[in-house]
Amino acid sequence: MKKLFLIIATVLAAVYILPKRDPKASKGHLDNIADFPSQYVPARAIHVWTPEDYDPGKRYDVLYMHDGGMLFDNKVTWNFQEWGVDEAMDSLQRLGKIRPTIVVGIDCYEKNRPGEYCPDDIAQYLPKGKPIYKSFKPTGNAYLRFVVEELKPYIDSAYSTYTEREHTWIMGSSCGGLISSYALCKYPDVFAGAACLSTHCTLTYFNDQVPDKDRIHAYRTYLKNHLPVNSALLYMDNGNQTVDATYGKAQQAINHMLYSQGWDEQHFQYLFFPWKSHSEHDWRSRLDKPLLFLLGNDR
Repeated sequence: MKKLFLIIATVLAAVYILPKRDPKASKGHLDNIADFPSQYVPARAIHVWTPEDYDPGKRYDVLYMHDGGMLFDNKVTWNFQEWGVDEAMDSLQRLGKIRPTIVVGIDCYEKNRPGEYCPDDIAQYLPKGKPIYKSFKPTGNAYLRFVVEELKPYIDSAYSTYTEREHTWIMGSSCGGLISSYALCKYPDVFAGAACLSTHCTLTYFNDQVPDKDRIHAYRTYLKNHLPVNSALLYMDNGNQTVDATYGKAQQAINHMLYSQGWDEQHFQYLFFPWKSHSEHDWRSRLDKPLLFLLGNDR
């Protein structure tokens, strides 16, 4: 019991008491920008990863990733896990398997993460007359305006990037997968592809008065009506443990819809990972798959 108490006390101290530190990259270089301002959403930290051999005389693709504080350094994350983005990008670029790329990690707004990653416009496909949201305000449209209208121009001015659509990508997991697929719908002229790992396609953070089938149908219908068929890249996956265990039927219905719409294997890739859970540890274990699909030199 005493040992358990000490473990709990240590975790609480790390999360709530000790001052938060900027993440550090073990590969490449990481610029941490505190309180990046916005007129659309609350200010937050931005983490810009550049390769070890970053050269201002060259130009780079840009991959925007959500939940930026979880991407690079498990010493500063709440669960002591990380995606290992710096290691994966460094390895794949050194091997010449992906194009030279900068990664922009965007911290979430912790007080309203479900709302910030909520695809606002799917509400039009939900039953009328019922409360839709539980305890959050949907701000997905505002969040994407921040990314596209404020953050992207800054990144393109401060770093040596390709600014064109065909070099601009977006990725996230869980609710971050939702907002990534939504970004591809809302801004098909900005993003050439999206990777959506363990996408929270059941939308269980909506009000319980909205049945599961209605929530899933609303998201699927929105994608059907707005995704740019075969003119962008879309990667989706899921495991079958913990939260991912609830996604199977909903994700399969999305896959069926996409194939029926004409999506081919060159533009849409779905992968299933048995025994994998809803965690940074397991997203890290397969991170090479979406990176190769979006950024691969053999595409």
